[in-house]
Amino acid sequence: MYLRQMETEDLGILLEMAHVEGWSSEMLEFELYTQLNPDGCFTCIADNNVVGGVMTFAYPNSGWIGNLVVDRQYRLKGLGKALFRRALRRLSHLPTQLLCASPMAVGLYSSFGFNKVIDIFRWECKDRAFIPVNNEPDLKKILRLDKKYWNEDRSKMLEAFIEHRSYLCNNSACFGYGKNMDHWTIGPWIGNDRDAAAEILDRSMIEKKGDRILVDVPAQNTSAWDILNALGFEVVGKTVFMCKGKFPDIAFDNIYGFASMGSKG
Repeated sequence: MYLRQMETEDLGILLEMAHVEGWSSEMLEFELYTQLNPDGCFTCIADNNVVGGVMTFAYPNSGWIGNLVVDRQYRLKGLGKALFRRALRRLSHLPTQLLCASPMAVGLYSSFGFNKVIDIFRWECKDRAFIPVNNEPDLKKILRLDKKYWNEDRSKMLEAFIEHRSYLCNNSACFGYGKNMDHWTIGPWIGNDRDAAAEILDRSMIEKKGDRILVDVPAQNTSAWDILNALGFEVVGKTVFMCKGKFPDIAFDNIYGFASMGSKG
């Protein structure tokens, strides 16, 4: 077994592993990780095959670890821990490391010095559909709000991500969404207040039996819970937001939906 830098040819194999686990992962996100941070993504090779991988992304003051996956046939052999240690070393120069863990993995990450911060609940709706939009996103507003509430400059990843999503903005909120295989994902969804966040979501959808719509919401944002309940969303899963090192001053009350399904906030 050995680890090497992730290659483009690995992505399809790793994405298939993620889908076996039931993750809402998409090739776009995998490609962005490897294109924007090629030195921070690692693949595990065993028996001459790709059997696992992990991705990291470094912002100015914090780093994310995401998409840690190991083929089920190669588990309980220490491969996941080896990948995770390599990811941590890659981000060791930063004061803060962040990740979203499945409830079963909290103990593992705690042993590496990560602490639970907040639960992230996944909401799903099947009774709504998105209205097509052709407007240009207000990129400056999106990045300004994201930096304000995440207390971090995440523009490098978000600018690339936004190019592949539909977006709506009003005076004090921004909302993005995109199609991923057989379902839609919402994110980022950020706003100064509940009314602005609710208006922009309600304006983007109509009542209709359509594809599944998913969004990951911080448990602390009870306003988001009220908005989603009123629109027929239901909680279908949970991850745990964890931090190692200095905890950033994140305004969870203003983060209504993560930019992606948990792997980069």
